Amino acid sequence: MSRRWTEAEAQQPLDLRLAIPALAVWLGCLVAVWAPAAVPWAVAALGVALIGCGAATRRGWLKPAAVVAALTCCLAALVLTSLRFSAAAIDPLVGAADAQDWVVVEVTVLGDPAPVQQGWDSSGPRDASADAGRWRLGAKAKSVTVHGMSSSSHSPVTIFADGGAWGAVRDGQTIRLQGTAQPDEFGALPGVVIRARGQPQLMAAASPWTRWATHARERLAHSARALDADQGGLLRGLVVGDTRGIDEQLSADAKTSGLTHLVAVSGTHMAIAAGAILLLFRRFGPRISGVAVAAAFAVLVILVGPQPSVLRAVTMGLIAISAAVVGRSKSALSALSATVFGLLLVDPALAVSVGFALSVQATAGLILLAPVLTRALERRRVPRGWAMVISIPVAAHLATIPVITAISGAVSLVAIPANIAVTPVVAPALLLGLGCLIVGVIWPAAGELVARIDGPLLGWITGTAHRLAHWPWATVPWSASTIGVWALAALIVVGLVIFRFRASRSLVIAAALGAVLVVIGAQLVSIGWPGRGWIITMCDVGQGDGIVLSTDVRGTAVVVDTGPDPSAMDSCLARLGVSTIALLVVTHLHADHVGGLSGAVRGRTVDAIGIGPDKSSPRATAELGALSRVRGIPITRLTSGAKWASAGLRIDVLGPTRQFRGTESDPNNESVVLRATHSGIRMLLTGDIERPAQQALLDVDADLKAEVLKQPHHGSSKLLPEFVAAVDADVAVIGVGADNDYGHPSQAALQRDLDAGISRILRTDTDGEVQVVLTQSGLGTVARGTGSRDPAAP
Repeated sequence: MSRRWTEAEAQQPLDLRLAIPALAVWLGCLVAVWAPAAVPWAVAALGVALIGCGAATRRGWLKPAAVVAALTCCLAALVLTSLRFSAAAIDPLVGAADAQDWVVVEVTVLGDPAPVQQGWDSSGPRDASADAGRWRLGAKAKSVTVHGMSSSSHSPVTIFADGGAWGAVRDGQTIRLQGTAQPDEFGALPGVVIRARGQPQLMAAASPWTRWATHARERLAHSARALDADQGGLLRGLVVGDTRGIDEQLSADAKTSGLTHLVAVSGTHMAIAAGAILLLFRRFGPRISGVAVAAAFAVLVILVGPQPSVLRAVTMGLIAISAAVVGRSKSALSALSATVFGLLLVDPALAVSVGFALSVQATAGLILLAPVLTRALERRRVPRGWAMVISIPVAAHLATIPVITAISGAVSLVAIPANIAVTPVVAPALLLGLGCLIVGVIWPAAGELVARIDGPLLGWITGTAHRLAHWPWATVPWSASTIGVWALAALIVVGLVIFRFRASRSLVIAAALGAVLVVIGAQLVSIGWPGRGWIITMCDVGQGDGIVLSTDVRGTAVVVDTGPDPSAMDSCLARLGVSTIALLVVTHLHADHVGGLSGAVRGRTVDAIGIGPDKSSPRATAELGALSRVRGIPITRLTSGAKWASAGLRIDVLGPTRQFRGTESDPNNESVVLRATHSGIRMLLTGDIERPAQQALLDVDADLKAEVLKQPHHGSSKLLPEFVAAVDADVAVIGVGADNDYGHPSQAALQRDLDAGISRILRTDTDGEVQVVLTQSGLGTVARGTGSRDPAAP
């Protein structure tokens, strides 16, 4: 006799009554944030549509209840968001920022200060964590004084300040400061960036629970010192979202392996914590379990701070884990829709937040897909616990792939196995971490002991991130364009539909296994991109320079110039797997070297920017200044003799050695000239210097010798034979556009290279993206799409 389905097991139809209005509110917020000038036209169009629906209803042509609800919600979101923007725009502090006035403001600090990396000096780079340093603080304004007139303010504020006193400011304190206000040009809502001068003046202490939370975080950081750097950094990130202890390598590997959500508080973090508590208290009934989860979340909100991202993570995590454990997709989808509806009305800026989109998508995946996958595995006799361990990360990852790809330009092939591997240990690691925090406040020695007990679990997570991120096929590049992202989403949907049928499922599995074998085989025989052991890449950005220098930290690189095209530069960095730019150098301000700046920084962390003396482009100067102000990136003017070193890469600034006036192109001759050294290989990067700058370097007897020469000025004929001879390079790389109007590279320059003994010349117009790689037998070269060349080939 066949087994009958129970009511609890039967799949319930989806209830979209709240989902459609929630999506309509999201759309209305998006229009108001992205295109405020189009709001009147959108309001008029929605009004006409509502009138048309009313007429159609009276004539009996349709029953548009859902349509009317969606149009009404969209219209309300448009109007409310526009009013919110208008109110924020007339805030007196925002007005002062528009005029770049000197202000005295009183603010409430939101979160502990974060150190900002300092710039260069003649003796090398400075580390902000090693001295008084520069600090970044988030705050909410309470009042502002401009030109002697005081008024209230509610604007969000980002503060940049120097000195040890700023590092002692704590979350929840009310302080008074003074400085120059500037507009926050990258915020969704009007905001302000203040460059503070002088010391902060404490006006009011934080609340008792905020002081307790600050003390608890400090005790947790002390307990974390009992572990190695990776484990200690993860302990702080996992428990209270403090990422200051996480180094570059772990951060990069977590991104590659899809474990970033575990090194800071996220929706998945909260869902796993709630799931562990539910399983622990399930025997006491749903009421006690619910109280335990609510209490844990309340403590976490106090510890981490009631920031919008944390509150969103709590809400989304609670809904997600409830749906995954109980399997009630119908009610959970309604709850998710109501949450989205409410959060967007409270904070319309969430409509353009990547974190918000990922939270919603991951939660929706756990609501709609995880129960289906769990039931399918259970029908194949997989125990329910293990079925959930597998289905939850798979569902969350499939749901978020499109947005993650739009950010990174790559698809992680190891994210699902990495999350499955760490899921069994995350909950106990988190609970032990919370125990470490609570016990450490009372008894520091006991806190250290609990941290050591938690160490192996934390080590399993960090070890998984490191191992899987270094697999040769950990990620594959994918177009981050709109078409590419939608195509990927369509492939996922089609794949899920096909997977429902046994015959097609077998074909899909066979095809996937075949693809994996091809990818692994290609990597093993060094076919593909990027080449193994690459040290320098010349991106194919058209007529311009876009250079990437590798470091010993996976995912971290130095970028020198960004070409003219943001999309081309972004795609090149995505193919290389670069998520962090340790240093971005702009040799001079011509568009073919700085035009792609927005693409280079898109979705990436930038630690520092270096520029030369060229001031020929006010537009480029303004763009660099805005980027520095808003994202807190220090800008340093590079001078001859400056040095920089990080993660196996050393950079020496050789030029310009003087100012140039009256030459054929002063900006070209004032290009920053760098010598980069990695693994003993020297690379001379020359910008667009012409004969006067080349001769100036020869006159000061600069050490120009290098194994790799970045050809000056895209292969221009304005090249001194003595300069090329002094470099004595083995390889030359030329960034140049196909069929350009300048005749680059010139035959005269190519002949001078050959006369100087340069045996290999790589050109982006004929070879595409090119790389110099370090092999066991010496220097090799790789051209994207043409395979690897023998190190000894001409």
